[in-house]
Amino acid sequence: MANAFHTLTVAETLTKLESSLDGLSDAEAAARLARDGRNELPPPKRTSWLVILARQFAGPLIAVLIAAAVVSVVLREYGDAGFIAVVLVFNALLGFFQEVKAEREIIRLFTLMRTTVRVERDDELREIDAAELVCGDIVWLESGARVPADIRVVQERDVNVDESALTGESLSVSKTTAPGSDPKAIPAEQHNMLFAGTSITRGRAVGVVTATATNTELGEVARELESTLRGKPPLVTRIEKLSKQVAIGTVGGCLLVFGVGVARGFPVAETFLMGVALAVAAIPEGLPVAITLALAVGLKRMASRKVLVRRLEAVEGLGSCTVICTDKTGTLTMNELTVNRIATPRGLHEVTGAGYSLSGEFRVLEGKQEDPGLDSVLESACFANEATLARDEQTGKAQVSGDPTDIALLVAGRKRGLKREKLIEHHPEVATLPFESERQFAASFNQQEDTVVAHLKGAPERILAMCTDAGDAPLDVENVRRQIAELSAGGLRVLAIARGVASSDVAHSSVPVVPEKLSYLGLIAMRDAPRLEAQTAIRACHDASIRVIVATGDHALTAVAVAIELGVVEEGANSITGQDIEAMSDEEFHQVVRDTNVFARVTPSHKLRLVNALKEQGELVAMTGDGANDAGALKAANIGVAMGLRGTDVAKEAARVVITDDNFASIVAGIEEGRIVHENVRNVVALLVMTGLGEVFAILFAIVIGLPMPLTAVQLLWANLATEGLQVVGLALEPGSPGILKRPPRPPDERIFNRMMIVRTILVSVVIGVSITSTHWYLLEVANFNVFAASNMVLLLLVLIENIHIGNCRNERRSGFANSPLRNPWLLGAAVTAQGVHLLAMNWGPTQRLLGIEPVSVGSWLAMFAISLSVLVVVELHKLWLWWRERDTGSREQTTPLHAVN
Repeated sequence: MANAFHTLTVAETLTKLESSLDGLSDAEAAARLARDGRNELPPPKRTSWLVILARQFAGPLIAVLIAAAVVSVVLREYGDAGFIAVVLVFNALLGFFQEVKAEREIIRLFTLMRTTVRVERDDELREIDAAELVCGDIVWLESGARVPADIRVVQERDVNVDESALTGESLSVSKTTAPGSDPKAIPAEQHNMLFAGTSITRGRAVGVVTATATNTELGEVARELESTLRGKPPLVTRIEKLSKQVAIGTVGGCLLVFGVGVARGFPVAETFLMGVALAVAAIPEGLPVAITLALAVGLKRMASRKVLVRRLEAVEGLGSCTVICTDKTGTLTMNELTVNRIATPRGLHEVTGAGYSLSGEFRVLEGKQEDPGLDSVLESACFANEATLARDEQTGKAQVSGDPTDIALLVAGRKRGLKREKLIEHHPEVATLPFESERQFAASFNQQEDTVVAHLKGAPERILAMCTDAGDAPLDVENVRRQIAELSAGGLRVLAIARGVASSDVAHSSVPVVPEKLSYLGLIAMRDAPRLEAQTAIRACHDASIRVIVATGDHALTAVAVAIELGVVEEGANSITGQDIEAMSDEEFHQVVRDTNVFARVTPSHKLRLVNALKEQGELVAMTGDGANDAGALKAANIGVAMGLRGTDVAKEAARVVITDDNFASIVAGIEEGRIVHENVRNVVALLVMTGLGEVFAILFAIVIGLPMPLTAVQLLWANLATEGLQVVGLALEPGSPGILKRPPRPPDERIFNRMMIVRTILVSVVIGVSITSTHWYLLEVANFNVFAASNMVLLLLVLIENIHIGNCRNERRSGFANSPLRNPWLLGAAVTAQGVHLLAMNWGPTQRLLGIEPVSVGSWLAMFAISLSVLVVVELHKLWLWWRERDTGSREQTTPLHAVN
């Protein structure tokens, strides 16, 4: 906008660009191409497989494990180091293959189109690759063409442009050659400019190229995208905090063991090595694999529900978001104009149906059921029309081309049984007047027996001024103006329709003359219809306590009307425009953001400012959109959600999540799956941390009371990986709690382990430690078992405890008895398999020697099983206490008592 070409006259523009209407010479074009570069945006950055693989070793938990492996090697505990190395490789491969698959799907969605364009070069019109355009080129464009660069219009005939991908404007906009007056006008208000990435829907235009490649408005969006910091998914933040807790806990446990050992008189060097070995063995090695597995399962489930996630850590993000900022055009709406109301002199009619669907009916809102004026107004609208409409015989869907307004009129006529082809067949078109901004109407002249009838459509006030009382009913101008005001206030685009008898020699005139006295037929009001499923989806968001904000480049009245209809806001709600935002300080804007849910006529920078303001207020923001105008905010949001079908390449590149069917309702599916993933991640973390800390307590208690170590490091690794690893798989496949979308999101600053989970972790860990230590003491001191046999029994007890505890970990608050095992047969199978694997290890020579274990009697099995039930009792009592405490005050998720089984 530095040059503000929209404020210059055609002559001034050509002078400034050192060009003329005859175009550039080949030599000059070549020189400018060498100077400015090709007219191409940088292609989407493809992440190499090596980078994706390296990324799997970059997490904070992975760093803890790598450190543990290094310490194991230093202590010559090569078996421990080998176990950890296997975990690291398995985790990396699991994440690598999932992310590569997602990246391939994203790349497949990018449209790699090569376009050509007609330009004046060396005084002749020729077709060239659009990538070879330079500033000063004279370009010819017509209906259906994509605009290849930013272009100042120098000549036009009835040209209309779809700018929705750049500005968010849902209606096609007409263009003119007249200069504008405001040098700061946003692209949506520059009526003599054509912008790269938009498309011509009607008419023809000749223009001079003013900017190419990254210097275009579209390129400006791409450049801003490069400098925009990508928002961090909430899970990344939570795992970073968890990793610090694990590291602090590991170091703390090591120091505690060292201190207790020294206090009891053990040699300092031996005690230090004991503490370090304990830390290495007690780290939950399976935690990265468990988290990766839970995310991978969620990613696959999301993909089956049309939600494609590029990075594993973003899987949980939708479920954690507290605010969804959504574009309107093409996201909440169909980006297809639909006739919604028709007002005739005798009545007001509603037209049902959405988009270009040919199904719909007419309902009387005011007036009589039989209204011949309805057919008259639709017939004239079909005559004064340049679009085409046909039904696909195989799919039954409409195949259309032309201006969206004309298409909407043809669809409405088809719902009434009117086909333009049939009308033209009986009443041939002898002349036309295309729409021009100065004229404000379009006309078709058709032969009707011995007369020629002119059919007009256009701006209501312009058509009304040309009409008389000669219509089917007396013309009540004040009533028509009232109808225009009411329909416009509802966010509808209103056209007036009229007809009259024209001169019989109109076909021979160079410029057809419109009759002086026209018959007013009625008003046709249309809108970009909301998606049928969007209202249900927004209601689901509200049920889930997720705030929905509409941020669009469209007009305020239209944005508010759509937001009211979809339930985003209530009647009487206000909106804030981009012009309002420009005048606000940061403090004023922050206050507005707290209270406003509709933002209209906003630019990409306004959307970015909105997202950043919400994040500063502590919200976790998901931003949806499909246009280049959404890209900056998509990248800055915690979770950017792009539309896969209509979405521009720039938007899809910026987003972490892509909705492959462009359905806002799929976002709700993503929210549900994200919450399930969050719940499952917490559950697997709870299982691993509680049992791991229980092992630390068991060893610490043994040191305090002077017992031998109850378990060796290899036995601990076996329990943490071989058996518990299988249990984690089943837990990651949990289908989620009933009513998961009826609860508010987790607080943005809540850690994976909140206060309640910390209390439970301490309770369970102490119970596990006491159970193992007391059993170990009894076996050694009372039953006279040797150390080898006692460790064998204690390892069996630990495996049983883990199998019992996975039932506790299926849900934080619901009783384990309220969760039928049939809801997740994978978990039941995992528990049985884990126990079977340990049983096999107890009876197979190589694992007997590696782990120091052997078979035991049925009585010993039953005794260990009975002791393992202690963790079930403690957790059920804790859940019951939570339910009793919260039954009067309510909670985010009501705890389910023991008897409520489903």
